[in-house]
Amino acid sequence: MSKISEKKVIELIKELKGLSSLKDSNRKINYWYNQKQNIVNSDHLATELIKDFLDEYNRVKRKTPKEVAETDDRAVINYERDEDGLIQYYTFEIFRKDSPTLSGKLDRKEMETIYKLYTIYGANLTQKIVSREFPQYTFIEFKRILKAFNIYKANSEFAPHIIEEKTEEELIKLHNQNKENNVLRRIEKDQLAEANKLINKLAKENLELKKNTGDFHFVEDVEIKPVRIVEKYNTHKDLILHLSDIHVGAKCNTGSLYDNSWNEEELERRLDKIVDLIGYSFGTLNTIVLNMLGDYLDGMDNQTARRDHFMPQNMDNREQFNVFIKQMLNFIGQLTHYCSRVIIYAVPEGNHGGTADYMAIKALEYAVGKKFPDIQFTVFEKYYGYYKFYEESYVIHHGKDGQFMKKPMPLNLNDAASVMIRDWLDAEGIYESNIHIIKGDLHSNNLNSCRKFDYRNVLSLFGNSDYSMMNYPTNSYGVSYDFFINGLRTIGTFENF
Repeated sequence: MSKISEKKVIELIKELKGLSSLKDSNRKINYWYNQKQNIVNSDHLATELIKDFLDEYNRVKRKTPKEVAETDDRAVINYERDEDGLIQYYTFEIFRKDSPTLSGKLDRKEMETIYKLYTIYGANLTQKIVSREFPQYTFIEFKRILKAFNIYKANSEFAPHIIEEKTEEELIKLHNQNKENNVLRRIEKDQLAEANKLINKLAKENLELKKNTGDFHFVEDVEIKPVRIVEKYNTHKDLILHLSDIHVGAKCNTGSLYDNSWNEEELERRLDKIVDLIGYSFGTLNTIVLNMLGDYLDGMDNQTARRDHFMPQNMDNREQFNVFIKQMLNFIGQLTHYCSRVIIYAVPEGNHGGTADYMAIKALEYAVGKKFPDIQFTVFEKYYGYYKFYEESYVIHHGKDGQFMKKPMPLNLNDAASVMIRDWLDAEGIYESNIHIIKGDLHSNNLNSCRKFDYRNVLSLFGNSDYSMMNYPTNSYGVSYDFFINGLRTIGTFENF
């Protein structure tokens, strides 16, 4: 990236002050966007100069249609030290889109609280719960502070000043003490809960005995079989996420029957929330399998793959592609903090994205391979994809292709769909038990079972479109999942988070 001079920045600020919208400029909007990226990523420019430029840029950008949506532009952090060189405070300035700069400072105790509560080596709480310890900031502001200081789940439970001031042996001892204290607190809490439960039980039994005195007869000849308690110390946990019908670029028009605002910011929020829910619900996992089930993009040129009708969209073709790659790459990267292994299986297309879906998912496969080479990523070339996990067999598909199917695979399994699936299983030589047919397309979660397999529709991350609102019952948005504990499977959903 070229090094932009202060003189050039001052000239750009003067030029922006003379504009009411970027459309009034003789330059292309991409020129201004590229200049902004050069400025905020430069480490030689004064902070005030960067802020002056961003204030003017954001002022005229708000009145410019179809500008690329952005998150925080730049964050400046600093460790304030005393005369002995010890960290006393952590200060930050976070420049935000269309909002005043978020600035403040955290003392040593506050930073220790964040690390102890948030990291997996500490209490492993969610961002939402930890943010309650800092009521002076909103949840969104708290997330930005974590991002500015690069605080992630995989960090140690020690704040930077503790790591600087303690030896390695002292840190190990402190870690063991924290672990022991956490265990003792949990034991005390469990003991108190059990004691209260026992008191309530005895009080209830005493009341029942008083009511039935004279009428109640004990049966003394019934022997209660002993219960064999099996304790599992090495719990192996895995998760399969079914991510379907993202519809990047879809739009619900003003006046729709139900509200469903869908843009890059909402996509990012929902993906971040899924990550938080995984940590809160399951903690650290051995393996996360991500099934990607088609309709990644909403379409091409405001049309589905079949080019037979127009749809409202809020992104052009390039924007849909770029937003999908960016947000999915970030989501997959976050998943790696919760598990030892990530595996991705993807169907090639849906009836909305068609060939554009295929190109997008292949591009994501390449990007993931470059950034996370240890992740296994498989894009199936055919309509059905098949793989095994433990003793379970999974067959995944979207539910309708982009060209040939006149009707989608149904919400509830019927004879025609059953025959089609059985024929395919026989042709592929798949005769195992525990076969699970997983599909998207209909934006609903439900399950049918027959002798050879079960048949499951999964939720859409996007949710309801204008068309489905007016023609079908309203559905939740979210993701469906399969959760394994020591190989035993249960299913569930995260909805309307």
